[in-house]
Amino acid sequence: MIFHVLGPLEVHGPDGEPHRLGHGKAATVLATLLLHPNAWVTSSRLIDETWHQTAAPASAEANLKTYVWQLRRMLPAEGGEPRIESAPGRYRLRLQPGELDTHQVAEHAASARAAADAGEFATAVDALEEALGLWRGRPFEGVVGAADHEADRLGELHHHLREELAEAQLALGRIREAVHTLRALTEEDPLREGAWASLVRALNASGRRAEALRAYGQARRILADELGVGPGEELSTAYRAALGEATVNTRRELPSDAAHFTARAAELATIRGASGGVVLVEGMPGVGKTALAVHAAHGLADAFPDGQFFVDLRACAVVDDANAGASSAARVLDPADVLARLLRRVGVDDASIPDSLDERAALWRSELSRRRVLLVLDDAVGIGQVEPLLPAGKSSLTLITTRNRDWHVDGAVRIGLGPLAEQDAAAMFRAAAGVRAAHEAFDRRGGDDAVEAVVRLCGGVPAAMRDVAARLHSRPMWTSQSLARELRAGPCWVLACTRDGYRRALATAFAQLPPAQRSALRALGELPGEFDLAAAARVLGRAPEAVRPTLEALVDASLLDALSGERYRGHRLVRHYARCQGCDPVSSGTPAARVA
Repeated sequence: MIFHVLGPLEVHGPDGEPHRLGHGKAATVLATLLLHPNAWVTSSRLIDETWHQTAAPASAEANLKTYVWQLRRMLPAEGGEPRIESAPGRYRLRLQPGELDTHQVAEHAASARAAADAGEFATAVDALEEALGLWRGRPFEGVVGAADHEADRLGELHHHLREELAEAQLALGRIREAVHTLRALTEEDPLREGAWASLVRALNASGRRAEALRAYGQARRILADELGVGPGEELSTAYRAALGEATVNTRRELPSDAAHFTARAAELATIRGASGGVVLVEGMPGVGKTALAVHAAHGLADAFPDGQFFVDLRACAVVDDANAGASSAARVLDPADVLARLLRRVGVDDASIPDSLDERAALWRSELSRRRVLLVLDDAVGIGQVEPLLPAGKSSLTLITTRNRDWHVDGAVRIGLGPLAEQDAAAMFRAAAGVRAAHEAFDRRGGDDAVEAVVRLCGGVPAAMRDVAARLHSRPMWTSQSLARELRAGPCWVLACTRDGYRRALATAFAQLPPAQRSALRALGELPGEFDLAAAARVLGRAPEAVRPTLEALVDASLLDALSGERYRGHRLVRHYARCQGCDPVSSGTPAARVA
């Protein structure tokens, strides 16, 4: 071995003695040639690297020849020829296998991995120690320029080889040595989660359980403070093993992902960006809040290895008869009951579940403090229902859906969900309706094809479009053109296609309104889609200031949207349903469909 780059640059001269090149320009020339062994390097490239980030002098070419002459005198010949060859405008360093220390590292590392794969861990440890013994400091120490990137790569390799050494030591039962190796790694680079996971495993394997738990806690704090993330799956698994929970089955309770989920890219990116904490999704009935939360949860499930929970909080009322105004009370789940169910799901036995709400909430937070879980709370009525269920800290993520806009969770990211844009709605309808809608020859009327007409008549509401697409599936002789003609007859026909889905969701929303607000919404249905406060006051026969609280209450119920300048907007299907007696739901005696 002649060339040593794993530390200050050194070469063995013709006399076999090592010579350290220091920080001079000759060292930079040699380092650049070593980065391209047996390959020609142009003079211009060598000059650029030698006078790194400074202007090269007029004498640079002559100086380069001097540095090459100095290196040739220092280096042993190869086959009787100078080690550095020259040609017009270029130079080449001739290198044989094994003459560079990094080449020997690669050979030792390959031997170690082959031995480990064969279960020969003692051989692997020996080879890794041989490889690591070649490091004398930071690679190419003192050399600037082209060697910087290679020095970083070799530093990364050094870390990985030490992790592999610790794993081989663990496999051999040499726990103390593995702990020593891993402690050094985590002290030098505390953001290496893999090294922390190995350290927790090593400490636990040596019977030092308390130290293993402390190491996990230290790693979790560092990752949260420096990177804003929680422990990953490997570290969490090591932690559960230290707790004696390695055999506990992880609950994965998410419902099926929404079929034909379309668009919502910005909202999904917002949820992914939250990583931990609370995301609150609100919007009108049928707009796809649950579908968004469940779809996002499926995409994030791997980041929360300790469990994914789905709780339907049942904020909606149950319609009992054909009169939308007659309904049973809203069957809202009590948070104490929800907590009892959740505590059982994470392994707490019934005898250990406290009686009071506060004590159950405290125990739930304690259980989740050592886990990374994803919690979907669907159809929440308000803060009092969800606050006891929320994990503490940022290691878990909670997605909440609600139709009520009049409450908030401190620190939560809030997403207001509206109907789909026409292009996205058309894509969803085509997917939901199947190949017939995708491949039919559209009957263009007024410049719009049949699918665009259907989704426009549905107002971009996903639940309505799913119901209409299902009706198309159930009518083999229908086409998207004939469906569009039926729906053009008026909103009653759209709602007639959504009898057990979207229309029932509207019925439950209306049933929850106080009688005065229901009456106001029916009267407002006579106004255009957008209207101002003065117009609402005229229709309701009251002063504007007396009307404003009613309008804002309807906004809070997601049955109106508040615009700027004291203006409001109502969705076409909501407005029609409010004023059409013929669109009341048909009695079924069954709970309202879940399309929130």
